[in-house]
Amino acid sequence: MSELNQLAQAIIHFEERTSMTDAQLAFSSHFSVERIHDLKSGEKIAMPEEAEKLMKFMNSN
Repeated sequence: MSELNQLAQAIIHFEERTSMTDAQLAFSSHFSVERIHDLKSGEKIAMPEEAEKLMKFMNSN
């Protein structure tokens, strides 16, 4: 199993810290639940704009 990328790790740590589910994170950050799942699992790579938007959201909450 390969290591998770930094964004996936950041999502996991954010959800643990805030007790948010994927659905709550998706709703709050204006991403789809499917996209959060893809990014968190490492199945898909975030576009630079997506990563920036998501990191900005997580850093401000």
